[in-house]
Amino acid sequence: MNRDMHISIRYSMLQGLYWLSYCPIYIFATVFLLGRSFSEGEIGILLALSCLLSAVFQPFAAAAADRGRYVTLRSLMTGVCICTVVPMLILLFIPQGKLISGICYVVLLMLHLAYQPLLSALGMQLLNSGYALNFGAARGIGSLCCAVLSFFLGSLTLRFSNQCLPLLGTILYLVTILLLQTIPETKRNSGGIVPSNGTMAVLRAHRKFAILCCGIILVFISHSAINTYMIQILQHIGKGNTELGQVIAYTAVLEFIVMIGFSRFVKGRNCGAVLKFTSVFFVLKALFVPLAGNLFLLYAALLTQVLSFALFTPASVYYANQILEAGDKIKGQAILTIAITIGNIAGSFLCGSFIELWGITIAILITAGLAAIGMLFFWFGAEKSSSIQ
Repeated sequence: MNRDMHISIRYSMLQGLYWLSYCPIYIFATVFLLGRSFSEGEIGILLALSCLLSAVFQPFAAAAADRGRYVTLRSLMTGVCICTVVPMLILLFIPQGKLISGICYVVLLMLHLAYQPLLSALGMQLLNSGYALNFGAARGIGSLCCAVLSFFLGSLTLRFSNQCLPLLGTILYLVTILLLQTIPETKRNSGGIVPSNGTMAVLRAHRKFAILCCGIILVFISHSAINTYMIQILQHIGKGNTELGQVIAYTAVLEFIVMIGFSRFVKGRNCGAVLKFTSVFFVLKALFVPLAGNLFLLYAALLTQVLSFALFTPASVYYANQILEAGDKIKGQAILTIAITIGNIAGSFLCGSFIELWGITIAILITAGLAAIGMLFFWFGAEKSSSIQ
């Protein structure tokens, strides 16, 4: 087995481990916090605060790794992983105490979400160092791992209690720490880490891109609301934790299929048109999911995931790379991440409040209205770009 194959396998394993840990830490966050006596509104605030703090933390972490004066990217990622394990151990061994649980979960989610762009940056730096990687395949493997674990995780929480969630997260992060040590150090200042300067200058120079980012924020308010409060959607039709795991596994498999075959799916089409197309299905998803009266209809509604989020994720990366100048391409990826993060923050906070006021169905339908406005921003902001070959 050659050098590139070894690195590709290890990097794919890192993606797999991250998205495995995403299940107990983020996807089942509402389940865990409901078990700690938090209300939907309080959960929304905690998740929103976690996303906000993560968005603030990420530029500082990226800048430190990019400069490479005191820490390399690999060592920074190792440090973030170690720090992520600490709040999980506290949640595991101190099962009581609402205040402690809230603080620990905010810190846990902040670090967990901040690790994701560092993982992507590691892949870019490996490529810049001459290693051959297939990002689509690695990310697709992550979705597949998430699908497999999600399928069983709901049943595991019922059998072993919600305490299995921080235990599983801790084990996965400890394995990640060990695996990181087998990844070679990459070149510094290779452009793989996003610098925090110049973001506003890019938006001023590319007004339509700024409009598109506003649309992304609105669309992801709806997308985040559905993901975060899926357990309430299921409870509304008489289902629970087991079905939650199965639903998440189902959508993850759909994402895997699209991400693995993205180039083939959209060959010959320009990314601007693809993004406009995905915005329509984000809206349809937000309309169909809350109106699904049973589990079969919910599965049917979630088929829109194929042509919304699963297609948007790689298409948006290609789009920013194509329309922005060479010196702004990495900044463009950062701006997309920030827009998605803001949407996640707003979705968690607003939908939690809406649920307490009007219930889950009305709450999701309100976010569907915001997604419809976001769709208009997509259509005004997404420009024609080069066709995907």
